[in-house]
Amino acid sequence: MTYFLGNLGNVRLRRNTEVVLHTEIRDADVTPVLNRVGFDGSSENLLTGDKVTISTTDSRGLLFFTVGSWVDGEGVEQRSFSAYVNVNIAGGLRFFPSFTAAVNNNRAEEYEVKSFAGDPLLVQLVVQDISANVLGDVKSYTFNTDREGLDTTTLSDKFKRMYSAGLISGSGSIDCLFNNVTSGIKETPLLMLQLINRVDIGSEFDLLLSITDSENDPSAADIYYEFSAMVTRSGLEVTASDVISCSIDFVTTGEIRLLVGRPSGYILKEDDDRIALNQNSLEFLLTEVED
Repeated sequence: MTYFLGNLGNVRLRRNTEVVLHTEIRDADVTPVLNRVGFDGSSENLLTGDKVTISTTDSRGLLFFTVGSWVDGEGVEQRSFSAYVNVNIAGGLRFFPSFTAAVNNNRAEEYEVKSFAGDPLLVQLVVQDISANVLGDVKSYTFNTDREGLDTTTLSDKFKRMYSAGLISGSGSIDCLFNNVTSGIKETPLLMLQLINRVDIGSEFDLLLSITDSENDPSAADIYYEFSAMVTRSGLEVTASDVISCSIDFVTTGEIRLLVGRPSGYILKEDDDRIALNQNSLEFLLTEVED
């Protein structure tokens, strides 16, 4: 009898980078009809679905958001606002309360913006996404850890015992079918290709590589790697007789943990279930929809 163990893993990632961008928002940067706000550097650094916090130290507050955009309705002179963004080809930002609404550009849920008079507002924008999403259309992934040897001949005996084991580093790759269409529930391979093109923010993200999954096999414990990583290479393979596939290479940038047990904070929504590596028939959407 043949046994297949650990073939129900998945890849889950979080857009981890936390970087502050600064710019001035003028009245001309706000388009109320489309509920778009222009932001310098957004086309090079922001991706549709990113969660951002936009704030100002100006005593007038965030004048270009309507009062109704705040949950409590008290928008006057409020100086900080968090939302998911939809980014168009020109870098214009539209703001939404959820990841699903942002990537689907659901205008029924968008936050309203308005024109304002007076001097420009100096604002800062922080990319800070705390949610994790499953990566769809994954065919396979590889992950290798390596312990680097250190020369300890010049260290004292105490430090020799501490450092002689060396430092652990990791690298790997993810192979998946190219897809740019999403329902807003799961990330698509397009995101991995976009990450490497971030100019100021960089291509860092948090990654969870699941080896076994108790949801698909109740008799198995959850075993997974968790770490921060950075995309170092992305590639596409286009053939006339097959679907487009892509591969992404990454290296770890911090602590590598091999854990047993249910990942913390995994359940995001009722319908945000996990995906097995051999499922290739999901529909997705991360492309810009016409204004």
